[in-house]
Amino acid sequence: MKRLLQFAVLLAFLAQGCTKSLDYKSPAGPDGGEPGDTTSTTSTTLATYAWPSGLDESRRSTVYQVTLTQGDTSVEIPVFQNVCPSYQAGYMNMTTTDQNPLNIFAGRSISWANFSFSAPVTVEVKVIDTGKVPVDAANTHIIPTRYGISAAVRDNVVTFTISQPGQCSVEIGANGYKNGLMIFANPMESNPPTTASDGYAVLDRASAASVANVPSTKTGLYFKAGVHDIGVYTVPANIKNIYLEGGAWVYGALELQGRPDVKIFGRGVLSSDRLNYRQAYCIEGVNGSDRMTIDGITVADKRYFAIRLISVSDTISWVKVIGGWVYNTDGIVAWDGSYIHNCFSWANDDNIKAYRSGVKFEDMVLWQLNNGGAIQMGWQDPYSENIEIRRVDILHGEWNKDDFNRGVLCLVGNRYGYAGSDVYIKNFLVEDLVTETTMPLIWRITPDAAVAGNICTVNGIVMRNWNVKMNTAASGYANHIVGISASQPIQGVEFDNVVMNGVKLTSSNWQTQGKFTDFSNTDTPTFN
Repeated sequence: MKRLLQFAVLLAFLAQGCTKSLDYKSPAGPDGGEPGDTTSTTSTTLATYAWPSGLDESRRSTVYQVTLTQGDTSVEIPVFQNVCPSYQAGYMNMTTTDQNPLNIFAGRSISWANFSFSAPVTVEVKVIDTGKVPVDAANTHIIPTRYGISAAVRDNVVTFTISQPGQCSVEIGANGYKNGLMIFANPMESNPPTTASDGYAVLDRASAASVANVPSTKTGLYFKAGVHDIGVYTVPANIKNIYLEGGAWVYGALELQGRPDVKIFGRGVLSSDRLNYRQAYCIEGVNGSDRMTIDGITVADKRYFAIRLISVSDTISWVKVIGGWVYNTDGIVAWDGSYIHNCFSWANDDNIKAYRSGVKFEDMVLWQLNNGGAIQMGWQDPYSENIEIRRVDILHGEWNKDDFNRGVLCLVGNRYGYAGSDVYIKNFLVEDLVTETTMPLIWRITPDAAVAGNICTVNGIVMRNWNVKMNTAASGYANHIVGISASQPIQGVEFDNVVMNGVKLTSSNWQTQGKFTDFSNTDTPTFN
């Protein structure tokens, strides 16, 4: 099945001038205004969002500038930056466990630019700090590779054309990702509200006090472009729609307790940068907060999980999760019957979390730091049947040791011995997965059962159409699929066209080619 959303270079569009895009002159600011102009640009085929009025200039990227060209129009768009903080004991509730990742990633940053479109756009990336990112024309590419983007490089400018929405990384040189750039190319919004829409409280520079005082007759919040600081906001029963306008930057977090049918959407940013570490999940829905919809926003600077929906039948689409350097900055979780698609997720803990039945992830782009599973099958008491995960592109997996909670596909189980926490997983499919760069390890499916009598049923792990890379020469790293006992083995493991380092795994080569050093308490896998 072809990926529905892909990037491509349009030959016809190239013929109209994209090959000459390096010759375009960038305007000083949006619509030709001064740099930092707060004017947005919107047409029927391109929407850009101005720098949020009032946002500290420290959030502007010091490494990249991005200009978009569509037809005869060129516009420079804001490029945001998240910098790995320095460890300071006790600062904003930093703990000693935060010291290790912050030391590992010291000096790094991640930048991103955001727009929406429905017709081909030429993207011009100018590297303005070549000390941090030396431009290497021979080693510059745009990933995921399935998008089919080719880049032109001249001097310190990288240019490419995109034709369909998605999220991609501009990879310049072998280590450019350490101060990387993500391009978030969204579909155009469909029927967004306006400031005149019925039921909305229109918020300008909102605070915790102002959102708390929204009249109970209002059913929606409309965050206008600019900076807001709402703290940890507990959504009341009357609010069903929360809209973040493009150019809105909302500091804080959203908590929903027993609030079904709420929609959080738009093209703005929800940032946890002013919260203490592990103070709140960026978005949390629990206790019957079912059928939530989260669409289009960017979730940035997380200090805890990005999206934690312990609720059913949720839909999460076109969300971009970026920033967050310490452990416990997990990605996205939603429970039974939820559908998560076309999202980008950056995490330094478990990224895709599929713990309950009927959950489906599709068209996901992941960036994994040094901790957690890119796809985590379950901690403590997963109970899931018929999980479907399709079309996953892992840009980077930066695990720094072979550990129980690391790897492309990971299952921890009841490691910490919670009473009554059995593991039940049946029919878990991961299809069409690519690692864009070489991973330290791929499989760590080792469910623990720390309580006597703990039941662990794992039956049916199907890996279909994988193309993965692993550094098999690295010492101290190996792949593991291990059941808890001979009487409770892992069953139904299937490798269906799984290619590792360019070689398909078969019944005769899988242990050596796959670098499996431990496959105990597991039935012999099948191969297709």
